[in-house]
Amino acid sequence: MSRFFTLAEMTRSDAATRANIPNKPDPTQEANLEALCTSILDPLREAIGVPIKVTSGYRSPDLNALIHGAKSSQHLEGKAADIQAPGKSVLELFQTVIRLGLPFDQVIYEAQSPTVVWVHVSHDPLRKRGQIMRAEFENGRAVRYPVISREDALAMTDPNVRRDGSVPEWSFVEGADEPEELEAAPARPTKKKTSTKRQSPKKKTTQKQAARKSKRPAKRAAKARPAKKKRRR
Repeated sequence: MSRFFTLAEMTRSDAATRANIPNKPDPTQEANLEALCTSILDPLREAIGVPIKVTSGYRSPDLNALIHGAKSSQHLEGKAADIQAPGKSVLELFQTVIRLGLPFDQVIYEAQSPTVVWVHVSHDPLRKRGQIMRAEFENGRAVRYPVISREDALAMTDPNVRRDGSVPEWSFVEGADEPEELEAAPARPTKKKTSTKRQSPKKKTTQKQAARKSKRPAKRAAKARPAKKKRRR
């Protein structure tokens, strides 16, 4: 499939094997896997100098449903892979993807526990969002995927690295490991603010009051006019 990866590696799944679920991509999905390998995984493997283990690559719809993956998972399209590097810090793997400026769509650092840690990385030439995320777990499940800056990602430190520089033996659990793509909620119409002041009800004008008002200007005008002097004959 590529210089460092085979189709068998990119479709291997312990969950699929246990459940006897076929996990075979179609030609389009296989082409996506090849693009993921040549654009992301091969350069990463060459940069770190040690083999990369693909813990989950392509997922068929049945496999994705079995492990409760995101309905819009890029694993379904063959555009994503979860990876580790035995003997290497997973955080270093995550940061190397970023430092190299690889054309990822999303890269997510996932630390479910001190030893269950992996990197999710995807490649989608049509999107190219370049999103960097750090999964937040509660009770063993990823519940949030906040986007973080490149600077914050590269400033992260790995608490799993021991004093002698060694790391634990990494484990992995197949499951949902990327945010669900949701449609944007329509904007709510803004309500017009109503005044809290009570307006006094308008008083009805009677016919007599209207007549008085109509006469007032005339009287005022009459008072304002100077009286004419009678001429003496």
